[in-house]
Amino acid sequence: MKLTVFESIYVARTPADVWDFTQDYSRRTDWDPSILEATVLEREPSPRVRVRAAGGLRAIFQYRQFDRPTRTSLVMEEVRAFLIEGGGGSWSYEPSGEGTLWTQSNTLIVNSGWWWRPLIPLVRYQLRASTKGSMGRAKALLEANEKAS
Repeated sequence: MKLTVFESIYVARTPADVWDFTQDYSRRTDWDPSILEATVLEREPSPRVRVRAAGGLRAIFQYRQFDRPTRTSLVMEEVRAFLIEGGGGSWSYEPSGEGTLWTQSNTLIVNSGWWWRPLIPLVRYQLRASTKGSMGRAKALLEANEKAS
């Protein structure tokens, strides 16, 4: 069973600024509390990142698209988690006025056992809230940094 959420936020910074900040895994835990630890395994030809995430999730993020500063997409590989079997997502960075419209599409593939079905709305809610909250924290950090420069 797939759960997908879409969220967008305006950031008063250029697409390159938003891209560089959000794709820097050394800063990811500063704004995304769902990522507890991230280790970049490969940078070329496309990034490969080992993550340890909230809820006991461990996976490799294998980028399929890495087009600075417009778009990324990735798939989760080697997933180890109790409820999650896989997933992925895509992010876009569109110029908008003086800033960027940053949009995320995040998907989780949830264990299809019948006993999980009552929890699906809660998992979807948590995925949306986590995505929206993380994007808000990144926006605040990026815009605060702009005012300090």
